[in-house]
Amino acid sequence: MKTTRTLTSRSSGASPWDYRGLITNFARRDLKARFRGTVLGWLWSLVIPLATVLIYTAVFSVIFRSIPPDYGNGEQGNYAVWLLVGLITWSAFAVGVTQAIPSLLASGRLLQKIYIPSYVPVIGNALASTVQTIIEYIILFVILLVVGNFGITWLLMPLILALLLVFTTALGYTLGVLNVYARDVQQITTVVVQLLFFLSPVIYPLDRIPEEWHGVPVKAVMEFNPMAQFITMARDVLYGLTLPRWDSLAIVLVWTVALLVIARFTYLRKGQDIGENV
Repeated sequence: MKTTRTLTSRSSGASPWDYRGLITNFARRDLKARFRGTVLGWLWSLVIPLATVLIYTAVFSVIFRSIPPDYGNGEQGNYAVWLLVGLITWSAFAVGVTQAIPSLLASGRLLQKIYIPSYVPVIGNALASTVQTIIEYIILFVILLVVGNFGITWLLMPLILALLLVFTTALGYTLGVLNVYARDVQQITTVVVQLLFFLSPVIYPLDRIPEEWHGVPVKAVMEFNPMAQFITMARDVLYGLTLPRWDSLAIVLVWTVALLVIARFTYLRKGQDIGENV
């Protein structure tokens, strides 16, 4: 039997800004639940990425002897720091998408009882993930300050992070709605994200990729990967202390706008009355 819902504040002209209080409440709920019941609590948001950095650093700088680029200040580079920039940026995307997808199903009872735009819990979840990302970036900033690698280009990082947040939220919302109607989407996305990790320059620089492989323009294809460009831009402004390339910015802008259009279309076609299906 379907639950009868009370329709409140249902307006086609309403925007996410009109629901900012509700979105904030969802974000607070997700933040409180993220590490509930654990001994270390929010320290896990630092332990997990640092442990990952140590593992990859041992493998690629000790065993495979990867040589990182020099710092933007001209000093000899450090692979662990170079890797950390890429891992934090990648994690912001991977965690944001994979946790956004089940957020609609997790809010199913509430969506069945009252009318809430389906994007509200997704945006709330994205904001909660962003808080964790900001904490990780703060640790990175401290490390870069200690080694003396800082500059005015850091001021561009909030713009890059904002674009990444919009990109990730739009993708997460679209996949989250599809997951309501086909529960395989979450599992498929998990596999695709794992594959995309190795197709993104997280553990290797993009310039190591050959131009062609058996006639396939491998480098051109990988450069069109939006996460490759987000990671490259983050490394440019934080590690290399240079301005991001205009083509990198253009690619992520095209991807972000395209995903926003798709998310809007998904909301109008499948997301306005989703409570009956969760």
